[in-house]
Amino acid sequence: MLVAVVGATFAYFTATTKTDGEGASASITTSNLGGTNFNFNSAASHYELLNYPGGLGIYGATAELKKAESVSDTNDYEATFDLKITYTNKTNTDLDWELYVVDDEVTLDSGEFAATTTCELKSAPGEAGKTKYWYADTTDAETDDQRCDAEAIKNKVTSDLHGEMIAHGQFPNVLTNSGEGTIDKNTEQGNLLTDATNNLGNRKLYTKSAEGKASKKTYYLVVKYPNKGDQSTDAGAKISVNLAVDGTPQAVLESQAE
Repeated sequence: MLVAVVGATFAYFTATTKTDGEGASASITTSNLGGTNFNFNSAASHYELLNYPGGLGIYGATAELKKAESVSDTNDYEATFDLKITYTNKTNTDLDWELYVVDDEVTLDSGEFAATTTCELKSAPGEAGKTKYWYADTTDAETDDQRCDAEAIKNKVTSDLHGEMIAHGQFPNVLTNSGEGTIDKNTEQGNLLTDATNNLGNRKLYTKSAEGKASKKTYYLVVKYPNKGDQSTDAGAKISVNLAVDGTPQAVLESQAE
């Protein structure tokens, strides 16, 4: 479970907020599929700046398929699995999300996220001696209507690691569906791309890596908290997201060694 808590004590962007310490507890799926072992770890890495409007969170998860070490097997296998995102958004603000996949073996850690992002905390005097706080990119003007766009992180994942976005959408606020729900391969809501379908289903891994085939994939879920003015009603509201395997992965024989 990947959790952030948003809390505000004054109007507008003023806040006394924190991440509550549950930031990246493990959600691990391990399955023995014939002569293979499938592992999915949703606590690979994370980085959160969700204490104030305009911020973002990045969460990494790894999926890996290996031959079972205890089995003498010359065959190669293909595993198919589905993903789902379970979310809680108790704020009054719809949250934006994007999901990326990388076939490379490289996994970014929290320190690399911190070094890559251009997102930073901003502040300015407010009314009645109060101070307004929000997140925006370092190059943004010092105005309180800005937000972090996560472009630096997205460029790192797509350009440096050759990743691609497979789905994106919104986590509705507490006024819609009680601010809780699941997005899976059958969900039409949550997919804002006009030129693609929901790609949370039919993900594949292979025991033998080759061009177009990977034995390990890393998924990066980017969550963005829009800056929409006075969001003091979000005070103390819970935001949580969990990327996990939906159902049981399936493995089939891909090829037989001659």
